[in-house]
Amino acid sequence: MQRRMTLWAWLGIAVAVVWTLLPIYWFLKMSLLTPDEIARFPPPLVPLDPTPAAYFNIFGFDYQVTPELVRRASGQAGQIINGLINSLIVSIVVTAITMLVVVPLAYVFARLDFRFKQALLITILLSVALPPVSTLIPFYALYVQLGLAGTRFGLIVVTLTITIPFVTWMLIGYLRNLPPVERLARVDGYTRLETLVFIVIPLARSGIAVAAVIAFLFAWNEYTYALVLVNGTPANTLATALSGFLFQHPEPSHLAAALVVSILPPVLVAYFLQRHIAEMNLVDPIR
Repeated sequence: MQRRMTLWAWLGIAVAVVWTLLPIYWFLKMSLLTPDEIARFPPPLVPLDPTPAAYFNIFGFDYQVTPELVRRASGQAGQIINGLINSLIVSIVVTAITMLVVVPLAYVFARLDFRFKQALLITILLSVALPPVSTLIPFYALYVQLGLAGTRFGLIVVTLTITIPFVTWMLIGYLRNLPPVERLARVDGYTRLETLVFIVIPLARSGIAVAAVIAFLFAWNEYTYALVLVNGTPANTLATALSGFLFQHPEPSHLAAALVVSILPPVLVAYFLQRHIAEMNLVDPIR
């Protein structure tokens, strides 16, 4: 019976992995196909003659496939490059500010007692539960009056209203489970700030790394606010640039390559921090 349950569990995992990775593989495959292979029905499951031409094209470069055949640069290369740069800037800045604010804030809520603590925690929870679309019109009206519409700074500010409450709520639960080190630190002469910087943060570095990944993913994938506040402006992000890309009838391999490129930064960030999380978990946190 246990063996049968194990078999069903592995089967469920396999189905979930295929369900998750199949769209990614399909776009990756399409980005490497030639126009003739894309037009073929049924399409090949594996590229017969893979070519990286689409990746050169979406960044504004021609690619010579053969002496007689040159794949021309995409007409949407400018908006893809601009969207990629804006998304990277917004995501990195949002992640950095979020972690600078959230780590001490979550520490205070998780480890200290003060007046109105429960009321403030409920306020954070309600702000997390509030759908972004419900604040879209007020933010747009405010941004138009302040001149922040169509700017990266405005998008960073509005994205922080999502990442800070959510990551704070998540990190509070993690910090609550840390050992009670404050008294020992005070005995050793540490101030409250020194305890946070030199003891609590090293102990919580795995949770902080996960929180940083989540903040980056929120900022990178932000679409609702970006669509209204910066779409069609020089501050346009990659997510909104790709949505506009769909209505410009691009070559399918160019669209697929752009989608693959949009996946790479979050994957690299998650992989890099995951490696550090695994390495840090092998180290004695008290040492």
